[in-house]
Amino acid sequence: MGSHHDASKLERFEEQILVHLAALYRTGVRLTGSAADAEDLVQETCLQAFRLFDQLKHPEAAKAWVFAILRSVFLRQAGQQVRQPDRLSLDDLDGAALARALGAEEASPVRQALLQEIRRATLKLPVPYRETLLLAHVGGFSYREMAHILEVPLGTVMSRLFRARRMLRASLTDPMGQPAPVEPER
Repeated sequence: MGSHHDASKLERFEEQILVHLAALYRTGVRLTGSAADAEDLVQETCLQAFRLFDQLKHPEAAKAWVFAILRSVFLRQAGQQVRQPDRLSLDDLDGAALARALGAEEASPVRQALLQEIRRATLKLPVPYRETLLLAHVGGFSYREMAHILEVPLGTVMSRLFRARRMLRASLTDPMGQPAPVEPER
């Protein structure tokens, strides 16, 4: 069971988990607001996923499974840090790095500026709305998959996504760049 089992586990891990590395990183950048923090988040996520890999019973669910781990690691790390309003800074991302993180390496300067504006507005969203928006639009998950990852009812996912989009839209049209007030969830 020794090295052959280990090699087989590593191959399966590469095929089922590491294929999602780019999407994990993009989501990490958007969650943390920092390329360096995203790298740390993804690294810790991969370490956790490898440790827990034997618990993945359905390989077709690997993407949702690893995103659930990413979320768990992010929330744990966010809870350990002192909340600072300027923590979600874009200073460490230049236009090219931002474009790469958003999957737009060849973006024009106008497109890069627009992407940066969207990114700033996304970072201002409260975490529950931001992570729902990212899972839907970056991760490409279904409502049901997001409900599983976020451990909330399907209706909550739909409500959060609706509100997140509305807050984002309002923030992008508000000249002061303030997000719309958050309505309490029912």
